[in-house]
Amino acid sequence: MTGIIAITILITIFALSEFVALKTKATLSTVLVLGTLLLFGFWGGLPADIFEKSGVTLIGGNLIGVLIAGMGNLLDFAELKRQWKTVLISITTVIASTFITFFIAKIFIGRDLAMAGAPIFAGSSTASIIMNAKLIEIGKEHLSLFVIMLLVFQNFVGIPVASQLLKKAGKRFISNKEEHALYQNTDGQIEQNKKRKLLELPKSLNYPSMILAKLCLITVLAFYTSVLLKGKINFIVIALVYGTIFTELGLLENEALEKTKASGFILFACIVMLFTNLPRVQPMQVVILFYPLIVILGIGVMGAIVSGYFMGKICKVDPYLAICMCLTCMFGFPTTMFMSNEVARAIGKDDIEIKLLENYLRPKMITAGFMTGIFSIVFAGFVSNII
Repeated sequence: MTGIIAITILITIFALSEFVALKTKATLSTVLVLGTLLLFGFWGGLPADIFEKSGVTLIGGNLIGVLIAGMGNLLDFAELKRQWKTVLISITTVIASTFITFFIAKIFIGRDLAMAGAPIFAGSSTASIIMNAKLIEIGKEHLSLFVIMLLVFQNFVGIPVASQLLKKAGKRFISNKEEHALYQNTDGQIEQNKKRKLLELPKSLNYPSMILAKLCLITVLAFYTSVLLKGKINFIVIALVYGTIFTELGLLENEALEKTKASGFILFACIVMLFTNLPRVQPMQVVILFYPLIVILGIGVMGAIVSGYFMGKICKVDPYLAICMCLTCMFGFPTTMFMSNEVARAIGKDDIEIKLLENYLRPKMITAGFMTGIFSIVFAGFVSNII
């Protein structure tokens, strides 16, 4: 298979997945359909090296920091202050649901499987990398395979559940017109009143390739900051923080990633990269490990629903949205942003409603995904030392 054929196949599958998501109004999300098509594709003979041949693995790996810096660009400090409830809810619920998952699951599937699975349920692919490396090192390859399968299959559970609940939260928001004023697009007013920021460049320099170059430079700065810190803080985390800081300083405009005119391809590369482990998953392995998978995912989702419902009530946040904040641990960024945009397009009746929904849902989902991801990395580091 040549490179052009490989990337054409992947882009076509991605385009079909988006088409299904649009036609089903996000009932079947792009990421869920993409993962399903790829899984059955590999079982049906799709070459296992299609990611390498297409270059997506290399491109996505190089651009993930740029995407995360762009994510930080969407979170200004004023919004972060307003998101304190999101931070509280996401951290509290993911801790509660993770410990519920471990203590109940070990009764049914044993301590080792429960301990290997709990950090993966808690969040990011970075957690799976930490766990996978440790399990291979200590000779527990069967647990390593379980970690990979759980990382893959929790998307198939978490995404459809969160997508449906997010649609319910979005519909409630649209029907409550009193909240609309807080999320209206006031960019024009801000443009008239804002003062020149410290690192703000002349408008003539804010063309697409220059904006992309600035995002890349910020990502490089984040990488070397992580190196100076001896890797104690992952550069992805630093890239998100720097994206926010350099937006406040004026180096980046709002929605910088969209203005590069490359955001669609960057999203494609980074989302497809999430499924590079799929070729290793065989039907018989799914059968053997199906029971422990169902136990971890079932208990985890129930823990998220219970803890999210109560934290939503305590913090006076829509319980559907609070549950979604916890469920971001099952798919993370960029799915959090992608899902928010899909739901907004699915239930918004016009451009005004779509923009309102994006402003309401996207910052909350992105912030929640970031917080659950941070917890999963810390938790995986702890578990890898005691398993």
